[in-house]
Amino acid sequence: MLLLFAGMTLFVMGRPRTLAQEPVQSSVPPAATRACGANPELAASAKQKHAPKTKHPLPPEPLPACLEIKGEPMEVQETLQAIARDLQWRIHDNHATEDSWAFVRYVDTVELEKYADTKVLIQPVDFEDGKTAVVVRTTDIGERWARVQVSAHFEGEGKSSDATMKQSTTSWQLNTKGVLEKEMLSLLQARFRHVE
Repeated sequence: MLLLFAGMTLFVMGRPRTLAQEPVQSSVPPAATRACGANPELAASAKQKHAPKTKHPLPPEPLPACLEIKGEPMEVQETLQAIARDLQWRIHDNHATEDSWAFVRYVDTVELEKYADTKVLIQPVDFEDGKTAVVVRTTDIGERWARVQVSAHFEGEGKSSDATMKQSTTSWQLNTKGVLEKEMLSLLQARFRHVE
């Protein structure tokens, strides 16, 4: 019995040395997404836009939301289109090419409030619904990485509730809060983490 115990002790004590000599394999999978690096195209286009000077200038239009994903540009677009189908987005005017996907997504008043800046208008507006024109651009940046850029432009449908200066227009251009763009990239990021 004592001999069996001594043999087990030697076996257990000897085991860590054997494990230490074996190469340790990382349990962390390789990164499937990363923040965008420097993008000269975005910087150049932002500098070239010179809006006319007005008394009450609109806030500058935000740059597209950006993410780099390990995958082919077409694969990234197909994944995002699958997400749109899974979430049953109300989409119209759907146009896809090898490196871009443009569509109009209809949103209800809650989504409009969440995604667009509805509080910057000169007068109060009672919104009934809205829509956003979304453009997704995918660019191959080498080594099987694709840069994904998402931009959105919003339009709200509603009537002015200002009793004094009521306008007859029912369509209102709205600035994005950047929330929809980031949500779309987060959904992509989650899908590509599960793929890797």
